[in-house]
Amino acid sequence: MRSTGRNSTITDGPLMGYNVVIINIDTLRADHLGCYGYRRNTSPFIDSLAARGVLFEEARSNSSYTRESVAVLMSGRLPSRSGSIGWDAAPSIATENLAELFAHAGYRTGFFSATTVLTGPLFTKGFDTVQQLTDRWGVSGLGTRLSARAVDFADATTGHRFLMYLHYLDPHGPYDPPQDLYLAFAGVPFPTPLNLYKDVRPNLAALLAEGFGPGDPRFEDMVTRYDAEIADTDRAVAQLFAGLQRLGVLDHTLVIVTADHGEEFLEHGFVEHAWTLYDEVLRVPLLFWAPSALPQAHLQRRAMVVDILPTVLHLTGTPNVRRDFDGEVLFDASADQVRPTAPAKAYIGELLIAERNVARAVIDGDWKYVAALKWLPPEIRPAAAHVEDELRRAGGGTTVDLKGPIVREELYDLAADPRELHDACASNPQVCRAMSSQMQRYVASSTSGLEAQPHPHDLSPEDRQRLRALGYVQ
Repeated sequence: MRSTGRNSTITDGPLMGYNVVIINIDTLRADHLGCYGYRRNTSPFIDSLAARGVLFEEARSNSSYTRESVAVLMSGRLPSRSGSIGWDAAPSIATENLAELFAHAGYRTGFFSATTVLTGPLFTKGFDTVQQLTDRWGVSGLGTRLSARAVDFADATTGHRFLMYLHYLDPHGPYDPPQDLYLAFAGVPFPTPLNLYKDVRPNLAALLAEGFGPGDPRFEDMVTRYDAEIADTDRAVAQLFAGLQRLGVLDHTLVIVTADHGEEFLEHGFVEHAWTLYDEVLRVPLLFWAPSALPQAHLQRRAMVVDILPTVLHLTGTPNVRRDFDGEVLFDASADQVRPTAPAKAYIGELLIAERNVARAVIDGDWKYVAALKWLPPEIRPAAAHVEDELRRAGGGTTVDLKGPIVREELYDLAADPRELHDACASNPQVCRAMSSQMQRYVASSTSGLEAQPHPHDLSPEDRQRLRALGYVQ
């Protein structure tokens, strides 16, 4: 271990001096990738990376909403602890984030995004190069352009180490894949495809009454289009790797593949994301790839998005002046062995959007506890999505006491009930109370972050329009 002039320390990691590429794929469920056992061939290239990389079998995002989740990745801090909560969640201005830490170590830093929701200076703080590929929503298939821009940036940094953050939008709804990939899964076009936001969300109750769900051709076509969007992104990631290989930098680059959250497909009565904290919206892929330095390993260790930043700093031996990470270093590695560290912290997940559901989750061992401070059942969520936008346009919004009373709690034994179908609070009251106490300790330790909450109506008109275009509101 060596000290530096910035009151920081450097641990000589196995990837000292490596470039770093973080690939964040919006709305990607882990269980729709072949490396996590999916039946469709949605991700042949990412699967090939998993075969040579360090794959975490049980990784979760710390939120089911993009801004909260990406703020966690950038900062290494949980939403309540940093005040990065709600519709306008963003990394704290007071915290040195991912890009700044690497920039101080001499890296050139690049931010490349195909989503309109990650705008603003707090997400791009510390990045030398920032490219937002579009300011319009409804533009699918930007993945190959995103990869090309990233390769151009790597080419321009000749002689310098680089850090890149790439945010691919697909497979986020409304699911509009390239025709060739759609037909590869569907065989023939479905005659009456449903738009996730215009057809499914507002009419879900009527659709369910008609049998919409697994086995229904309309539902299966929707999932097929989602899978084809994954395949399109997989193809774009392959293009990125090919470009870095042509530049001769790939063998000295650490690549991390993950997602900001997953997607609901009626597992708990609804669709989309940013409404609940069930595992269909929390379980995400997490893969570290650097085969010339990291041996292949598939690890059962629980992992979180909040762990990514401290782990990357550790692996690359990058100087770190901070001591406030909520995440942990996931593993140590040598040329021939990967040794997972023992988790010292429980999993914490949060969704703190005042106009929607407001909930937190904690996982400790096999138990998962979910506590809601506000709970909208599936049948009223379509109306709520419409009302929330009307409130914003009127200059208002709803507020929730984020340290207030719990209105709904659930407990699941993930070993016996991985699909979270049977609430075990009533049959295990002692466990439920213990998990609730653990959650309350976290909330009590997060006072400063909670007090820093910006009100929902503080969103700019531009951000309101971006959220409306994304389909989060109508």
